Amino acid sequence: MQESVPVLGVAVVVVKDGKILLGEDHTKGDNLYYGVPGGHLESGESLAEAARREVVEEAGVEINGLKLISVYEFFRKDKKRTYITIGFKAEWKSGKPKDESDSTRKNWAWFGLDELPEKIFPPDRILIERSKSGVVWE
Repeated sequence: MQESVPVLGVAVVVVKDGKILLGEDHTKGDNLYYGVPGGHLESGESLAEAARREVVEEAGVEINGLKLISVYEFFRKDKKRTYITIGFKAEWKSGKPKDESDSTRKNWAWFGLDELPEKIFPPDRILIERSKSGVVWE
């Protein structure tokens, strides 16, 4: 059996007026989770380009001040695959969050760090925590 190669992705904690942008992810059946914008790196693009593209594609907003804040890996049992995600923090630049037709995350909204939804995609929760502390790698 051939081993699958880990998938490289990006995720971005977008901040506006002290709140972060989260969208509902309905891909887990009845298990609704929230998460930050993100996705896979495409061949030929830099990590920063991928982060900016994914935020626009998924949530319809533009960002400034992109900063690397985290590198983390996790294994998704449902997909039987390892993911290595490069996490960023950025400031909202422009645009009103909107649902993109091909995005898995919908109903984008701004949440204060003291009012986060209980069910956040576990790797994104790690990224959000690291965005507060500035931890890049543990």
